[in-house]
Amino acid sequence: MATPAGEPDEKGFDLLLRCLAVPEPTVLPPLAEAFHRAADAGGAPFEVIAGAPFRRYGARVTFRPTGEAGSLAAAFGLDSHPWGDPTWVGIRVRPDGSVQAKAYHRLEGSLGRLDGRFVLPPGLPAGLRPVMAALHEGSRELYLRLGPAAPSWTSFAAAVGAALEMNGIEKDLPFSPPPRPAEDGFCLSLRWQDGALTTLSLFADQRSLPGDGEIRRAWPEGMDETDRNAYEAALAAVRGLGRLPPSHAWHGMLAWTLELSPEGSGFWHRAASLRVPPL
Repeated sequence: MATPAGEPDEKGFDLLLRCLAVPEPTVLPPLAEAFHRAADAGGAPFEVIAGAPFRRYGARVTFRPTGEAGSLAAAFGLDSHPWGDPTWVGIRVRPDGSVQAKAYHRLEGSLGRLDGRFVLPPGLPAGLRPVMAALHEGSRELYLRLGPAAPSWTSFAAAVGAALEMNGIEKDLPFSPPPRPAEDGFCLSLRWQDGALTTLSLFADQRSLPGDGEIRRAWPEGMDETDRNAYEAALAAVRGLGRLPPSHAWHGMLAWTLELSPEGSGFWHRAASLRVPPL
């Protein structure tokens, strides 16, 4: 039986939930309810996303199923998903209190090949392989990982921009801390809505990132007070839950996302994926 929303629990998740609600305390009740609903269905939290701006991201936690097959998906109305049971379920609570659940599917089985659901633009960096996909509110999203190490992060970003006819995206935003080349260290996601590309994200995972201390100093550069506080609170919360294996860092991945407007312009936002230690 889950702990009622807002009451401390034996695993220390109450602190995590309260920290995720620091920028907007009104998200705590719906966040706690969704969190415990996932836990009751056998979901194990493994990732917290600290995104900026918070007003766009809200509070986010990602779960993997550990119990009865399909229970986690059913708890959030995803049991009739056209792609089957999801590999992960991401929960987002926006500042207005609305709750969204997003299914993530590993590319295997019926999704193990690219077809008309995902038509990649020509000219993307060689060596990108699809690893995950998501179908959410009419949009389709594909996540790809670059196997060979790119010459540099800026060359990777420039190549993606050129393929998407968005030259210069590597200069639009200061990537701080700058990711370093590493095998499997750079990733890309593309999102389509009604057949049109609406969003691209550039990811750098732990293989290509400096240590947690350097990230913590560099990542908040340019954030306003609300977003800095949201990031620091989320990082403190996951660290307070326990220890990670020696080979892991608290920052599992950093992401820079470009949302495109119908006019062709766009704006950047960013997010840090923070690991939740296994309990």
